Amino acid sequence: MEKRILFAGNSDQGILYAGQVLIEAAVEAGWRAACVDSGRQGDVIYCSILLSKDLLSRSGVGMPDVGMLGSRPAADIFERTIKPGGLLVLNAADIRRPVLRRDVDVVMAPAFPGAAQDPALVTLTLLGVLVSLTGWMAVDDVMQVVRRSCVGDAECAAFRYGVTFVEEMVMNASSEAA
Repeated sequence: MEKRILFAGNSDQGILYAGQVLIEAAVEAGWRAACVDSGRQGDVIYCSILLSKDLLSRSGVGMPDVGMLGSRPAADIFERTIKPGGLLVLNAADIRRPVLRRDVDVVMAPAFPGAAQDPALVTLTLLGVLVSLTGWMAVDDVMQVVRRSCVGDAECAAFRYGVTFVEEMVMNASSEAA
């Protein structure tokens, strides 16, 4: 079972850092993980992560199952690349246009307070949302990796903010269904 995740955003958003955190957490959780592609398109930085419980495919090519897009330019370039039935986690503070896809699940994640001063906090919030929604790894396992690599408390708080957003979203959906 392979999973492909695309991270993309502005160059100051810590996109490659988030990819590295996910790889490290995945390996610690028993996955095989690798960055199979990374680069820049204009002002957008991107990286594609491949996770597998078995051997990683040699090519690492394919449509991502999940896209974590931190900026409008990233969404403009990469929104269409996500596999039908996949998941898009978008930065609601920066992507203020209608979503073009109707064949994927879309979550518009809020910005972490203070993210205007440190755009990397946006990415950690999105990572918290992604980890919570996919369930591929335990939130606490990823939090341990974030905590080890943090410069300050804000990074951990931003990740937790994304996790809490999903928990509240699920609770609200449950109460509406009842």
